[in-house]
Amino acid sequence: MFFFRKLNRTRIWQFWGGLDALYLLWYVSSSTRLGKVPFWDDLAVATEVLKEHGTAALVMVMINWGLQLSIVVSAFLFLFQRKEAKWLGLAQIPLRLVFVVPSFSVLLIGAYFFPGYNPLMMLGVIVLSEIIKGWSLCAIRNDPR
Repeated sequence: MFFFRKLNRTRIWQFWGGLDALYLLWYVSSSTRLGKVPFWDDLAVATEVLKEHGTAALVMVMINWGLQLSIVVSAFLFLFQRKEAKWLGLAQIPLRLVFVVPSFSVLLIGAYFFPGYNPLMMLGVIVLSEIIKGWSLCAIRNDPR
């Protein structure tokens, strides 16, 4: 029980907000390192893909862009302790699984530095991280603020 008393909403939300911010920092730095303009060059590539693959690709790209935008918003909501963070964080879970964007963003960084990882194991760890996030957002007691 001691473990659960130490985990309160403030700490959990700072943790998930920090990981969202880390994901965004990693994304921007990776794009910049490759000589790309973050988000803008990805939009240009997506436009080319859409020309070749049509409506289904358009839907997937729009959903993915929605997820990326929601990660920016959730980082701020979690870090500023807004109650909407819980619902946005929970709503992101299925999309994060579909697009393989783990909430525990350190997994992406690890995959970069250890390219020989087992993809099935990585997928399992991503699923586990989303389960932990969902549990932590629903089960941890709220601060009386």
